[in-house]
Amino acid sequence: MSNDEYRSVEHRVLANGSRERMSLCYFAFPLEDGLIVSSKYKAFTYKEFRAQVQEDIKAYGSKVGLKNFKRIINAI
Repeated sequence: MSNDEYRSVEHRVLANGSRERMSLCYFAFPLEDGLIVSSKYKAFTYKEFRAQVQEDIKAYGSKVGLKNFKRIINAI
């Protein structure tokens, strides 16, 4: 959502069998129906993005998310 300025790394966790794992969320999300506009992606809401992520997880076993909103530029 940074208009491809920043790349996300694959998130992997190595569980420790002897200690409880703690996860902290430190992201801020836009309003559900707030429109996200970019020159590289079709306009979409966070609600649409979240729904797409859930579909990706069911279909592929992982999130694809943002790639599904990428604008396709036709070469002439």
